[in-house]
Amino acid sequence: MAVIVSGASGELGAMTVAALAERVDPRELILVTREPERLAHWRDRGADIRHGDLDAPETLARAYAGGDRLLLISTAAVGPMRQRQHRAVIDAAAAAGVPHIVYTSSAGIHPRNPCFVIPDHIATERMLADSGLAVTILRVNSYADILVHAIAPQAIATGRWIAAAGEGAVGFVAKRDVARAAAAALTDDSHAGAIYEITGPELLTNRDAARIAAEISGCPIALIIPEDAPVPGIAAAEQEQASEWIGPFTMADLQSFDRAVRAGYYAVCTHHVEMVTGAPATSLRTLFEAAADARRAA
Repeated sequence: MAVIVSGASGELGAMTVAALAERVDPRELILVTREPERLAHWRDRGADIRHGDLDAPETLARAYAGGDRLLLISTAAVGPMRQRQHRAVIDAAAAAGVPHIVYTSSAGIHPRNPCFVIPDHIATERMLADSGLAVTILRVNSYADILVHAIAPQAIATGRWIAAAGEGAVGFVAKRDVARAAAAALTDDSHAGAIYEITGPELLTNRDAARIAAEISGCPIALIIPEDAPVPGIAAAEQEQASEWIGPFTMADLQSFDRAVRAGYYAVCTHHVEMVTGAPATSLRTLFEAAADARRAA
């Protein structure tokens, strides 16, 4: 069996490769990236490192040749560009004879979901359904890692956790749990045709997250919901908090996610991580505690 990870040098890709190496011999891995030099350590362990660029579709069919399963990690582009990139992967996989694709989609799939990412995921899931290939969909909830590593440190420092999503609940999931689920789906035929909701073990609001962060840090943190309690200077503070993790997105993008959370589209919690991997999903408290331990050890 040959397992392809497209985008293997990205953060989730790298985590998935590590999880795969616990399940299969690295010599069964085909790792595709625009930057092969970043994966030299896996080449040393026997993995096949190949160049492939989603913006150069002609590079992909050769990169995917000989694979039995392929992980398509949703790209960070938004709108038509992301859909073109995903189409290129699906078409190249079909051309290369790869029979099975695992795709990291999004929780909250619904035509009325206002979140900016949803149209791209709906379109990609439709492409996959029409491809004739075996497909496994991992509908990933919002990453707990963003709370732990971007929002919480600033909230601890300022005493303010700004939550435009209000009291909306989310099944925050650790990125490593997504990687574990992807690795399991890629190495077991029984997952073909399945759609999994990949979430953390409980539904939490931003108020819950702020409370946990305050308990573990020992620092008081006030939750501020901008639309409900305007505070002088809060718009600038919200922009500053978002800048820690905004990546390629805009504030308007993030605000669309907040509206979706408020409306309940991400209030999804399942045991699918444990169902797929055999081990339970990681709690937000555990992630906060690990981050606090790492800070103390630094």
